[in-house]
Amino acid sequence: MMTLRDVSEWMEDKITNATWRINSYDRSLEKVICTRNLASARDKMTIGGLANKSTAVKGISIIVHWSKNPDETEKIAQSVYELFNGQKPLISGYQVVLCKMRNDEPISLGIDDSGIFDYVIELWITYQRDRKE
Repeated sequence: MMTLRDVSEWMEDKITNATWRINSYDRSLEKVICTRNLASARDKMTIGGLANKSTAVKGISIIVHWSKNPDETEKIAQSVYELFNGQKPLISGYQVVLCKMRNDEPISLGIDDSGIFDYVIELWITYQRDRKE
């Protein structure tokens, strides 16, 4: 089963100047990317049960908590978005077959109390359940 850590570690290789967190982060820090579960009911059971099911779905919400510069923050959020949009990467041995983006671009969450801009990227990753080693 694909985990938040799997997704975070895969992204770490692509965006190297970030602090990576899972589920929560310190809002006083800059250049933080946090992955969280995205609640959904997209993974439907096949006829015949789990034994006949070849794919699974992982809902991901990615928070980009970057800097006091709105343009810089938006550019980083867009680069994270492009890691998934239309892509079929191999993440921790799981072959992705579809990245279904919730929105057409990263969504601005505005500015926090520290003056740092935030964006969110939400998607559902459909992947092959058989992990390649």
